[in-house]
Amino acid sequence: MQARAPRVDQNKLLLAAVAALGLCAFQFGDRNGLNNMPFAQVQPLVSDLSKARNMAKQGNVDLLAGQTMPGQSASLRGEVTDANCYLGSHTHAYDHAFCAKLCAAAGSPLVFVPDEGRQIYLVLNVQNGVRLPENVLDRIGVPGIVVTGKVLDTDGLRALAIEALVQ
Repeated sequence: MQARAPRVDQNKLLLAAVAALGLCAFQFGDRNGLNNMPFAQVQPLVSDLSKARNMAKQGNVDLLAGQTMPGQSASLRGEVTDANCYLGSHTHAYDHAFCAKLCAAAGSPLVFVPDEGRQIYLVLNVQNGVRLPENVLDRIGVPGIVVTGKVLDTDGLRALAIEALVQ
């Protein structure tokens, strides 16, 4: 007795082919090469978020700029300083303020060192793609400032999304 091959349902085969063609026709991801754009070309868009949003929409790219960070509201007293010097040599405070500002201006990440406790926080902007408030940047390296913001804890990394400096 000869074994029979299972009969293929022609309708299912046709439906699968149409679905595959439909998926191929739908374009996933970056249509305009935005993800390959050099940093120097992206950086000026920070000051023109509406242009960045339009480019992202046309390019089919997710853009979270302007969205507010989630987290627990908090008010903390301590110091904003640059991560490179703090983590590399535990250098911070008034004697280091100029260096910390220079490193931050060059792109070093910022950390918040609270007056009490040992938990160091990665500093984030409260809104994606929006600079920290100027008065916070002016106080980099100054101990004893009070900031408000949102505390996040993701995958063991604690962060502080700074909203404002309390005067």
